[in-house]
Amino acid sequence: MSHFMGLRVNLVILSIIVVFSTCAKNKNVASPDNPMEGVGTYKRSSIIKTIKTIHGDVYDCVDIYKQPGMHHPAMATDRIRMVISQEVKRRKDQRRRSEEMDQNRRSTSAAELLWLNKKGCPIGSVPIRRMLKSNHRKSRRKVHPHDYNLGRRNFTEYAPPGRVDFTGLTVTNAPSGGFSGAKATMTIWNPKLKGDNQYSSASIYIERGDNQIRVGWIVYPALYHDSRTRLFSRWTSDNYGKTGCYINHCPGFVIFSNTIPLDYAYPDISKSEGTQYDTTLTVFKGTDGDWVLNFDDEDENLGMWTKSIFSSMSETAAQLRFGGESFEAEGEVYSPEMGSGAFVNGQYDKTCYMRRLFYIDPVYGGNVVDDSMVQAQDSRCYYCGDNGFNYKDDWYAYSFLFGGGGGKDNVDCFDN
Repeated sequence: MSHFMGLRVNLVILSIIVVFSTCAKNKNVASPDNPMEGVGTYKRSSIIKTIKTIHGDVYDCVDIYKQPGMHHPAMATDRIRMVISQEVKRRKDQRRRSEEMDQNRRSTSAAELLWLNKKGCPIGSVPIRRMLKSNHRKSRRKVHPHDYNLGRRNFTEYAPPGRVDFTGLTVTNAPSGGFSGAKATMTIWNPKLKGDNQYSSASIYIERGDNQIRVGWIVYPALYHDSRTRLFSRWTSDNYGKTGCYINHCPGFVIFSNTIPLDYAYPDISKSEGTQYDTTLTVFKGTDGDWVLNFDDEDENLGMWTKSIFSSMSETAAQLRFGGESFEAEGEVYSPEMGSGAFVNGQYDKTCYMRRLFYIDPVYGGNVVDDSMVQAQDSRCYYCGDNGFNYKDDWYAYSFLFGGGGGKDNVDCFDN
């Protein structure tokens, strides 16, 4: 608990800063003030420079105050602009300290692994990915509700009609009656898909009623136009009826990070019976009450959702979920892989896992999840487990395995 009291203090310090990240698509622009087409719109005159990743993705470095997320009415406040200015100053100070640090002692940063220039965007701007127009239209297309396997409610997704499967843990019964955040470390895999419109992901969910924040990694070629494993987020305040979307396809999430885009392509993927790579994601309530996203326990937060965009979740969440989610469109015969594409109970080098599951309570701070709060959920050809979700040690803390090979219903699953 003493370790997590330190985390609680760090969360309070981190919450002073708020960040906002976007990705974007482009087409030729006739004049500097024409809006760029893509993931959200922004004027060409707001682009400070253009950079590339090691994968060949092209990103515009957009003025932090002119990013698409700032188009939401809730963002047009002096408070939000002040938070942004504080974050810009903090990043400048952090950059100076990093440059002064002994190069032999400094670890390789995520930015150095991703960007060809080894640095990302200039401080005061945010990276927004250029994408095809067709991808942008697809990401915003609203269609019929999915058949969501939990049976609690149907989601309307920005994807073709089809079925969503969730496998993992649902956490309820917060000591003070609500949750103000969640944290987990998840291994990074690249599950294989079996259809053109499928996706497969590992996520943390923060929910109350029709309000939801979801963060994790995902493989979604129809959205990103590649099969890489990418960081992603989603949000809604009305069960995806009229609000919310992936990454920054609509205003609502503000990014501060000039180095980590919200569709960050993970450079290292876990190998079965080989090296396991993981990522740590934390969502928590900041001192101003906004929901803040932290990436890999960095000193600087990646971004935030201002509390005013939510209806029932402006204060706390009612439940948390941790696990995998897959989607198959109508007419596709087989569901995709989830996690590592295999479920071998007890085998952490063969199966995707989440470890160090924490919930954050507004009164009692951060705590390790325990069995009394947890309900497990399997779905068709996907499973979760690990001998009762036992607490193991400080490295794993509360952890579990999940995933599977996918297939057709419960009777025609692919072998793990």
